[in-house]
Amino acid sequence: MNTLFSNLEMKTSLSLGRKIAHASSESEEFLMSLQEDSPKGKNPRKWKNFSEGRLCRGLGEIEIIEDSPEKTIILVNRFSSGPLDAGIIASTWEVATGKRHKFRWSESKDVLMIELTEDEVDIPSPREMKKNWNGIDEITENSSIVQWGDIRELESGGWEIDGERKIMIHRDLILRFEEFSLAQIASLRDSREEDYVWEDVLGKRAMWWTAVADSCRQLFSDSEVHVMISEAKDWTNSSIRNLSLQGLGRLSNPKLNSDNGELNSEIVGCFHPAISGGILLGCWERSTGVKGRIKIGSEGGVVTVNIAPKRTSIAISG
Repeated sequence: MNTLFSNLEMKTSLSLGRKIAHASSESEEFLMSLQEDSPKGKNPRKWKNFSEGRLCRGLGEIEIIEDSPEKTIILVNRFSSGPLDAGIIASTWEVATGKRHKFRWSESKDVLMIELTEDEVDIPSPREMKKNWNGIDEITENSSIVQWGDIRELESGGWEIDGERKIMIHRDLILRFEEFSLAQIASLRDSREEDYVWEDVLGKRAMWWTAVADSCRQLFSDSEVHVMISEAKDWTNSSIRNLSLQGLGRLSNPKLNSDNGELNSEIVGCFHPAISGGILLGCWERSTGVKGRIKIGSEGGVVTVNIAPKRTSIAISG
C-alpha cells in the first residue's frame, strides 16, 4: 500500500499523505455510523469489538500514552500505513469522545505516533460515496476463492497470505481519496497515458485513473509473478490468483484471440476499474512479453475490459 501511494505521488507530482489521512478519517467515521456499537469514552478496552476488528483488518494494536486537556497521544504498534492508520485512529477518537480533533502523526520503524488536539470547528458527518462506474458488485463465497489454510496469524499482530501481510481497506476510502485528489492533479509523468482508455471517464478523473492503473501495473511487474496463459479459461484462473485473492474481482467469460493474445472479458465484483485494470494489464504483458493497451467500460451493470497489443503486427508478403 505504501509503495502504491509513493508511485502515485511520483506520477502526479503531488504530496498525497494528508489526502490519504483525511480520506481514511472520513471513511472510518462513515463506516462507524453504520455500526450498532460505536466507541464511547476514552478507554479503548471498553470499546466493544474494537481490538478484534483491528486484528481482523490486519491493523496494529494501539496504546494511549498521554491524555491531557491539551492533547492526546496514541501509539500504533506494527502499523501498516502512517497516514491511513492516523486517519482511522483520529476518527475513532472523535467518535469516542464526541469532539472534533486536529491530528498529526510521525513514524518510527514499527511505531506510529498520533497527536490529537481538540478543535471547535463544526464539520458535518460524511455521506456515503457512490462509485462512478456502472458495475454490479458480485458477492462470492470466500470458501470458493480463499484457502483458509494459507492464512497465518502473525505473532506480532495481523495476518498474512502466502507470506505477505494483508490489510482490509474499504472501497469507500479509495473513492474519498480519489475525490480529494482530483482538484490538484494537472498532469502525469511516466504513466503511459496513451495505453489506458476509460470509456465515459474524462478529464481529471481519467488522468487519476491512469495514474492509479499504471502504478498497479508497475507494482505487479516488479513482483515478478509468473502468468502462464495458453487458452481463454486460463485467464479466469489467473484473475482469481491476482485479483480475487485481493478482493478486486475476477474475469468472467474471457475470450482470447490466439493470434495476437487480445483479451475481451467482463470483470465481475470489480473493486475499482483502475486498480483491477492496471493489474490485468500487468498480467497480460507478463504472459505475452509485449506492451499492451487496455480499454475499460461499463454498461448495463457490467464492467468490460479489452487488452490488445500496443502495436499491431502487419504481415508483409514478399
